[in-house]
Amino acid sequence: MDDYIRAIYNANVYIDGDNLLGKAGEFKLPDLEYSQDEYKGLGMVGTIKLPSGVEALEGEITWNSLYPEAALRTYHPFRASQLMVRGTQQLHDEMGLVKEVPVVTTITATSSKNGLGGFKPKERSEHSSTYQATTIRQVIDGKEVLFYNAFKNILRIGGVDVLAQMRKNIGA
Repeated sequence: MDDYIRAIYNANVYIDGDNLLGKAGEFKLPDLEYSQDEYKGLGMVGTIKLPSGVEALEGEITWNSLYPEAALRTYHPFRASQLMVRGTQQLHDEMGLVKEVPVVTTITATSSKNGLGGFKPKERSEHSSTYQATTIRQVIDGKEVLFYNAFKNILRIGGVDVLAQMRKNIGA
């Protein structure tokens, strides 16, 4: 554990490798939520919850306007795109900024909802795209923190495949 205070103040969005600098106002990453199953047994005073899987991953991008290059990829319900958000994380200590490291999250996603926007006089329009993610990988300072692939039953936390034994047991 380090003694740094860490902060991320900015990021950039890419779709299928194309740079969309300044075109997104917000990029909401999915929540990694584990399904929990209640377990009660004779002789047990309490009830416990055991992890039973990973819930569907949903996120959202809010666009600053309508961008045809983004719309052509996010409107299609049957074609996955690779979304990437690249941020810079500042590490501070008592003397100030020590260094900045990259934070890169890559997602394989399909579109599930696209807000076509609303228009008001003298106000910039915003347009949102909701996506469903099947693969997500997060790397901080070159080190993989998280990798999840729903189709292949792979979940790596800090480089450790926590589902390897389960896949072996079921012959997958």
